[in-house]
Amino acid sequence: MKNRKEFLGMVSVLLCTVIISAFAACSSSGSSAAAGNKSTALHSTNAASTAAAGMADAAPEKMADATTTKESGTAQSTATTSAAAAALSNQKIIQNLSYQIETLKFDDSIQKIQSLSAELGGYVQDSSVSGKGVQEQGSLRSASYVLRIPQGKLDQFKNSAGNIGNVLNFTSSSENVSEKYFDTEARLKSLRTQQERLLALLKKSGSLTDVIALEKALADVNYQIEQFTGTLRQYDSLIGFSTVSIQLNEVVKPTEVENIPVTLGDKIARQFKDSMRSLGNFGEGLLVFLIGGAPIILLLAVIAAVVIFIIQKKKKRANKKSEDFMALLTPSETKPEKDGEHPEK
Repeated sequence: MKNRKEFLGMVSVLLCTVIISAFAACSSSGSSAAAGNKSTALHSTNAASTAAAGMADAAPEKMADATTTKESGTAQSTATTSAAAAALSNQKIIQNLSYQIETLKFDDSIQKIQSLSAELGGYVQDSSVSGKGVQEQGSLRSASYVLRIPQGKLDQFKNSAGNIGNVLNFTSSSENVSEKYFDTEARLKSLRTQQERLLALLKKSGSLTDVIALEKALADVNYQIEQFTGTLRQYDSLIGFSTVSIQLNEVVKPTEVENIPVTLGDKIARQFKDSMRSLGNFGEGLLVFLIGGAPIILLLAVIAAVVIFIIQKKKKRANKKSEDFMALLTPSETKPEKDGEHPEK
């Protein structure tokens, strides 16, 4: 009996222990679940905060990216424009101008040409003047000038050319020699490299035959280098300084520059003006001839009058002689013969 009571007591203690352990486990599980839920909520809150912060941080980054893209586009456009300007500046272009100008004040126009060329940093390459002038010899003068003007100041010369005189004709021409220029430059560079190699071989060569052959080849290379160098110098001169040709003529009356008629009325008006101008020129020329040549005309008139008078006088004498001769012949032929009378033999 005693043993049975002890056994039941031990079982009761074990059961109590199990129940207490189970309750403790349930309590700890609930606490863990609550803690887990709190942790999950906290994690979710942190995640939301992080996401919001990320979006807030991403907005300035996107704006910065947009600004960077715009700046890069502007920089690319600027770079393209600069590249185009650089490509244009590398072009080798020869420009030539030609003017035909008339002037009433020849000496002043000559002075203006020379001063304008010096003012723009150019120079007179060639010039010639012919004629003595209206006041001295009565002949109109003309001049021919070839100027070299810096290409960068060519527009200034165009704007000032009208101050020289009345511009009748203007022509402009340009030639792009970029390909020829760069090709000559490349060939010159190759020849100089070849020259250096020949000089190096000439220093190392020992035999007389090799020295002669190398010196001959070197002479040919030097000759070509001089030719190409001269060609580049000529190109540089023509490119850097444009050629301006001027034909200057002295006139008494400036030429009126008229527009080309388009309508029928304009054509009729122009033809009428031309006819009146021609008639006026004819009358002016006739008047100048009559008044200017009056002494000669009077002398010729006097001579002609004398010749006519002499001819008429001789003609009258001839007529009178003829009448007298006819009068002498008429009585002898018409005298009647008497009967029995015969003319004496």
